[in-house]
Amino acid sequence: MESDSKAGIAATYLLLVLDAWQDLGMTVGQRQEFLHQHGLVEAHLQEPASRVPLVVLNTLLTHVLLQHNPFALAECIGARMKLSMHGYIGFAAMTADHVAQALQIAEKYVPLRIDHLTLRMERLGDTCHLFVEDHLNLHPLREALLLALAYGFYRMGEMATGKRMFARVDLDFPEPPGLQAMAAATAGTLRFQQPCTRFIFQSHYLHYPLLMADPVSCRLAIEHCEQELRHLVQPVGWMERVRARLENVLIEEQRLMALEEVADQLHLSSRTLKRRLALYQTTWSQLVESVRKRRAALLLEDPRCRIEQVAELLGYADMANFTRAFKRWTGQTPTAFRNQLR
Repeated sequence: MESDSKAGIAATYLLLVLDAWQDLGMTVGQRQEFLHQHGLVEAHLQEPASRVPLVVLNTLLTHVLLQHNPFALAECIGARMKLSMHGYIGFAAMTADHVAQALQIAEKYVPLRIDHLTLRMERLGDTCHLFVEDHLNLHPLREALLLALAYGFYRMGEMATGKRMFARVDLDFPEPPGLQAMAAATAGTLRFQQPCTRFIFQSHYLHYPLLMADPVSCRLAIEHCEQELRHLVQPVGWMERVRARLENVLIEEQRLMALEEVADQLHLSSRTLKRRLALYQTTWSQLVESVRKRRAALLLEDPRCRIEQVAELLGYADMANFTRAFKRWTGQTPTAFRNQLR
């Protein structure tokens, strides 16, 4: 995995932020000056395969947020989001048969559009949880990106299905100023300082048919995405595969795997596994904590699972340790977190 200084994102998203900034009052001259300072040519950025470093997008967002509040920016970016702007992934999703297939496409191919970000979908009874997992250490890029996704999710879903989708959005960072109107704009509930970032919606939305469903076009777009995956220099989703393995064992065998066990399954030494994790700017303990946070959020949604059971399933020796960890993640106890769901 490349460091943040080399990690990239589809140039489409840089143009999206520039367009949103113009909506907020940026002049054409300011736009050209920014592109010139970073050695960028707008015509080249419009090419489908063009990418830019994440640090460049982070610099742009820093400039914008010095002048405008996060909600104004997220609203402008989200209002401009269309599935078609996501390249072949967007075309595949647009022409899928139903929402479930479109989300599966996004889950598999999103690394083609942005490094360090993955999606993972899980169902719990009559609700669906779309987890957003990232290793973005650039600010304000991370918060701005996730807020824009929170807004754009509804817009793109409505455009693809012709129906409005209601959901709860959990974000794992404190609430920025100026976001009071965000929940109304996204037709859902925004909650900050949560254990993880996720979209939670009714499972029946998965069966909504898409207005532009076209099996032939969808298959051709997916074939192109597969070609792009094969040409990537870095393996896609290595970190997410490790995390998924930890979660699957936690779910199926109700235990946390040890570092040595995971290393053995990957045919690596423990030292090599630690070095590989360091390339993702994380450690084994941080990876385990991220798995625990995501599972805690999901298990606490299930009223049939007692909080003591949640603590035990996540490998905590006692309730006190789990409560301390959960409060460190969210600023509240597991009991308070569950009570607010009622």
